[in-house]
Amino acid sequence: MIERLIRAGMDCARLNFSHGTLEDHLRVLERVRAVSRRTRNLVAVMQDLPWPKLRVGKLKNGPLHLKKESKVVLATGDRQGQADVIPVESKDLSRFVKRGGKIFLFDGAITLRVTATTESTIETVCEVGGVVRSGNGVNVPDLTQDFETFTEQDRRYLAFGLEQGVDMVAVSFVRNASDVEAVRRFIGKEKRASPLIVAKIEKKEAVENLAGIVEATDAVMVARGDLGAENPIEEVPEMQKSIIAFCRSRGVPVITATQMLESMVNNARPTRAEVTDVANAILDGTDAVMLSEETALGQYPVECVGVMNRVALRAEARMLKDQAVRSLGEFRSKDLADAFSASAWQLSEDIGARVIAVRSGDEAIIPKVSRFRPSAVIVHTSEKEELLRRSRIIWGVFQDKVNGHQVSDKSLDSSVQSLVRGGYLAQGDRAVFIRDINSSAKYARFSVSAVVAGEAGTAGDTG
Repeated sequence: MIERLIRAGMDCARLNFSHGTLEDHLRVLERVRAVSRRTRNLVAVMQDLPWPKLRVGKLKNGPLHLKKESKVVLATGDRQGQADVIPVESKDLSRFVKRGGKIFLFDGAITLRVTATTESTIETVCEVGGVVRSGNGVNVPDLTQDFETFTEQDRRYLAFGLEQGVDMVAVSFVRNASDVEAVRRFIGKEKRASPLIVAKIEKKEAVENLAGIVEATDAVMVARGDLGAENPIEEVPEMQKSIIAFCRSRGVPVITATQMLESMVNNARPTRAEVTDVANAILDGTDAVMLSEETALGQYPVECVGVMNRVALRAEARMLKDQAVRSLGEFRSKDLADAFSASAWQLSEDIGARVIAVRSGDEAIIPKVSRFRPSAVIVHTSEKEELLRRSRIIWGVFQDKVNGHQVSDKSLDSSVQSLVRGGYLAQGDRAVFIRDINSSAKYARFSVSAVVAGEAGTAGDTG
């Protein structure tokens, strides 16, 4: 099944640590790596940390029907539900909620308003009723700042992920930049690997603090499930567009997730609305689109990946024909990396380049070039697969694994030959190379070169 998913178009496998055991995840990770090597398809692995996902505990008498205006008590700790008491899997949640604040159950379908709290209970009034079941999610948009998000369990899971060399770590329920920085500090102390940090935007606070989060993280995920539970549902499309646009303008990769092809959990074909949703996310500028239930639990996982792949290719073809869709609007460089990436992109458009090549060691500039949605493909070359896997979620980027000799030889001829061997360039094709010419320099770091591939894969005219 993993091989079929990869061949259908899977670029990254997400392991959701909210479910399963460490042994389960290790088994899947090893299979993904093995199939990736066997099929020679580079596939990244993303570890998705659970963080303190609040859930309804076990209801003693089965599902509860909550009526509007009824009084409902949430009990923290291990208490089982009684007639009007709902257990919540958090020992001290009552300490972190505010009187008058809202609590949402079942992905926002049920709304409760907090009226009072005790040491172990939260008293509420039901504003929007519905049926509550054991295990339903609990969303509290206004948790106080001292509520711990990076838990001991998360640290244990992350240490495991770092030991296994995961390529990305998705951080759930981020509220501000400090939540991301706590994870980065932990990764630095472990000194085992340096995965990309993906900040999941799913809380109201995260939207309000987006600028700081984007500055602190390596990538962003628009997690529309909880985002729609904590905010008015009609605001989610606008939030999605705004988050994507903001991230893209700053050269930070963004993933759009949740319910993209949800009907395909049980049906072999998606709805027209779902296909349009996927295409619009891509036209808005998202770097990657993610499947969840569709491939974790659904009956048609391979078909889902195939549909998403075809829709993505069609939407991208449309994007590349429409300058208005590709446009970043009023782009302004804030540092030298911005300026170099803009120069490389503009040069590639002006000369009709087929390739924009970035060598190992210069990865940070890749998403900054990608944000312009160049007509040329971006080729990331390195001898290290772990570096190449990290660019799998960035729009328009292909990975070219080279040997150590090719990496040590920084000549343009060597780089052109590598791209010709990989099928990226042919004689007469033009390319733009971005190279690190002096990593110790305080200011000027990159050079941008234009090359025409000559005979036998050598660099012809250069500039």
